Amino acid sequence: MRVLYMSHRYHTNQTTIMKGWKENGHKVCFLSQYAGKVEDYTYVKPIVVGYSAVFRAFDYLYVHFLKRKDPFAIDMKLKCGVPPLFKIAKYIRNFKPDIAILRERSIYTICMYAICRHYRIPAILYNLSPVWDRPRKMDLAHRIVWKLTPEYRMTPTNLVGIDFTGLVKDERGYWAPFLMEPQLPPEQKTYFADDRINIFCIGKYQERKNHQMMIEAVEELLPKYDLHLTIAGEISNSFHEEYFRKVSDYVREHGLEERVTFLVNLNRTAVAEEYKKADVYVVPSTGEPASITVIEAMAYSVPAISGTDNGTASYIDYGKTGYVFEDNNKEDLKEKLEKIIGDRENLVRMGAAGYRHVEENFQFRNYYGQIEEIMRKLKTE
Repeated sequence: MRVLYMSHRYHTNQTTIMKGWKENGHKVCFLSQYAGKVEDYTYVKPIVVGYSAVFRAFDYLYVHFLKRKDPFAIDMKLKCGVPPLFKIAKYIRNFKPDIAILRERSIYTICMYAICRHYRIPAILYNLSPVWDRPRKMDLAHRIVWKLTPEYRMTPTNLVGIDFTGLVKDERGYWAPFLMEPQLPPEQKTYFADDRINIFCIGKYQERKNHQMMIEAVEELLPKYDLHLTIAGEISNSFHEEYFRKVSDYVREHGLEERVTFLVNLNRTAVAEEYKKADVYVVPSTGEPASITVIEAMAYSVPAISGTDNGTASYIDYGKTGYVFEDNNKEDLKEKLEKIIGDRENLVRMGAAGYRHVEENFQFRNYYGQIEEIMRKLKTE
């Protein structure tokens, strides 16, 4: 099968999916709007097609002048970016895909979907909106966007958090989980380096990642436990730099330099080394669409903790491979941490359970089965 992807960037969470396609004899073409700072091109190198010349000029004006003080101004292009239509059409025509997988409901996707329909290429929407969610908005604007984008969609998010109360299932939405190769089986993993419990977090240095809360939680647990926290994050703009200075100052002012280590802009090899050294992994973020890192940690036999406002919190088998704490609640985060770090033997058991969880539920067969089901639906309609 020939598979075409279009996304705003080639994210790390695509790597194992691309490996699965290639190893099973399929052809993949990945079109991206831009290239990220840290990407892994081991299996597929994306073609960066960018934006139309007119939109590039508008985007420069918007980011550097109209919204120069807004740290999220650069994200405007994700919804409103306009593709170079003739270049896109040429790539699609030459590749001749059997299926196109288009990222997010956006102007870019609307244009791509129109081209796919012109060439009679079936398309699936890929976004992070959960399968189980609040009832759909039925206003005119939303109905128009749904009409102009693929009807069937796949998402790595089953629900946000772990509570189904008040949620309804999208009958045309399919849960196609993030994938992760098992990395370090529990019998080969060394826990408790330096006879202490090592906690790891990874995420851009920005406010919503809640590094400050994470540091404070560890600080408050230090009188009872020997802990070390390592935070790895991306710094790629002045807003990241400002937040990094804030949390670094806190660590220095509170005398935590021996207990908290900051790492910046690690490549994938360096990140893997940090997982190998970790005993517990935490996603303290709020407003986290879907973090692949919870299963990334489990692939290294590390139990994971996530806040409820994360689209992959449900990847954690609660109480068996980790825990989920209430969003932005430092006290609940501390409680969940203590449930793991308070019993070292149980921590090791949870790490082993996480590794098995990844082996059984987050492999290419789990993802591919959902694509096959959607394609069957498309052929019968």
